Amino acid sequence: MQYAEIAYENVVLIPLAAYDDGLYAAMLIVREVDGLQRATGVLGHFPCPVDARKFALAYGMAEIDERQHAPQQRVMQHSFDQAA
Repeated sequence: MQYAEIAYENVVLIPLAAYDDGLYAAMLIVREVDGLQRATGVLGHFPCPVDARKFALAYGMAEIDERQHAPQQRVMQHSFDQAA
């Protein structure tokens, strides 16, 4: 099994596809800047390994994007609430 490492927003994403009973299970390894790694569970099942890896990569990118925008959104909401 080949593992492609994709650098995204200072995080390394490693999308995986594992054959599982006729389908491919999508999973993701996330390596943070400090070297800490974590793995997701199975994110879904797909008919081909390419689709599974694409889904895992999209999932990881969305998670990173959400993580980066969450604190800013809370500050903006707090400012809006005080202005009202």
